[in-house]
Amino acid sequence: MTHELHEAFGFKKDDVVQMLVETSGLDADDNELTLPIGAVAIIDRIERLEGSQGIAFTLAIEGKIVNVFDEGDGLPARKFFEPVLTERDDTKRPLTLADVKDADTYTHAAFVHGENSEGDHEVGDLQDLFRAAWGLMTEEQKIDFLFTDQAKAVLSAAHILTE
Repeated sequence: MTHELHEAFGFKKDDVVQMLVETSGLDADDNELTLPIGAVAIIDRIERLEGSQGIAFTLAIEGKIVNVFDEGDGLPARKFFEPVLTERDDTKRPLTLADVKDADTYTHAAFVHGENSEGDHEVGDLQDLFRAAWGLMTEEQKIDFLFTDQAKAVLSAAHILTE
């Protein structure tokens, strides 16, 4: 029998972590993938398992594979992953799934990059993020985007849409 936990060894469900080991697993198409050290993952589940496995973390790694690390593998003495920390308002805390889903996380990161280097980096970062998001959108979502007030305002200001 398993028992789901909200937290273990200082980690919580939905924390974003960075892998300290190379990880392998099957993707959705049953292809074996190996992801390098440094891959980003989200803690999907923390459970107390029966027997020698003990506490187990199920990680969704890079959105491509799922892998489980447990006490039977050597946790917590052996480190397989570490928290990704975010700094806002002069405090460091773990990055979470809620942060990943918040557009302000990305606009703030672009702003900080511009402040720490050249201001042009903020604009370039935002353009890169937009292109990445655009690449993930369906054709229907791309068309629906045209009808948002924000898109119409920008396109009108650039004389692409005229009133």
